[in-house]
Amino acid sequence: MDSDRRTYKRDACYCTDAKVSLDGMIWHAATVYDISAGGLKFQSNIMFDKGEDLWFDLAIPEFLSKHEMKIKGELCRQDYENGIFVYGVAFRDLSKDVAIGIDENIILRDRLGKSKKKIECSD
Repeated sequence: MDSDRRTYKRDACYCTDAKVSLDGMIWHAATVYDISAGGLKFQSNIMFDKGEDLWFDLAIPEFLSKHEMKIKGELCRQDYENGIFVYGVAFRDLSKDVAIGIDENIILRDRLGKSKKKIECSD
């Protein structure tokens, strides 16, 4: 996925609540606010270390009929802004079908003018 990371369309205005985990068992709240098929940006009040593998549990409403997806990524950027940790993650082991689905979803959201609105996901 590394070589494809910048070939997919980004939705820098995408914003949704998600869960993040180191082990897939203990989950922490996070807010994803930038996503592409190559990775995402998120913020959390939990500190993670650069290079760690993280699991994300998130729902993209128009994609997979609002089913949640569990996606693995590697933490590649880390910042601390106004008391909040801000991270960049590159997806790992993402199937080509899921990557294309995320990319097509972003293109569709852009065409429908939804890229500027926060997405509310139910638990």
